[in-house]
Amino acid sequence: MNNFSIIDNLPIYELMDELNKLLAQSIIKFELNQICINTVPGQEDNYSFGVGSLYYDWSNSLRDKTRDIVISKRTDDVKEVDFTVLCSQFKNTLFEDVFNQVTSRYKIGRMRIMELTPKSCLTWHVDDTIRIHYPMKTQPGCIMVIEDEVKFLEQNKWWHTNTLLHHSAFNGSMESRYHLVTAVLEEYGNSN
Repeated sequence: MNNFSIIDNLPIYELMDELNKLLAQSIIKFELNQICINTVPGQEDNYSFGVGSLYYDWSNSLRDKTRDIVISKRTDDVKEVDFTVLCSQFKNTLFEDVFNQVTSRYKIGRMRIMELTPKSCLTWHVDDTIRIHYPMKTQPGCIMVIEDEVKFLEQNKWWHTNTLLHHSAFNGSMESRYHLVTAVLEEYGNSN
């Protein structure tokens, strides 16, 4: 059982200052607690195109008579493999260098900055790809669980996570946690 492993062949970055600068200049903003670094051709200026689920339209969810949440499927047919271009807002930033470094070693889908707000957690779910996590800002009380394995992902380290299994993330702290999360479609050679 080892659903988490360190990736040691990618550079280490201090990304929070770069993120805060872009947010302060109103170049980007979070939507659904996410910002997409890359997008599909034709959407180069749209850093929110890839946020949320590629399968479900959470913006149109509702509760039925039993109070269960009903979520409709998305109508567009976008897949992880379609996210091949860097969003224009990230040109000439550290995020462009990160994108270039990661795509030189992996064929990727979406690369997103994901905020997990204080005292919150994600649903127990399965992804259709493995993910690379790069904790940009984290603190005690922020953990990830894959099946029955619990891990605190240290900041400024690259983590290979087996998100093909049931997993969740928890933020029990009083500050937001920020991870750069990348869907991996294929690894080029040895990644660890």
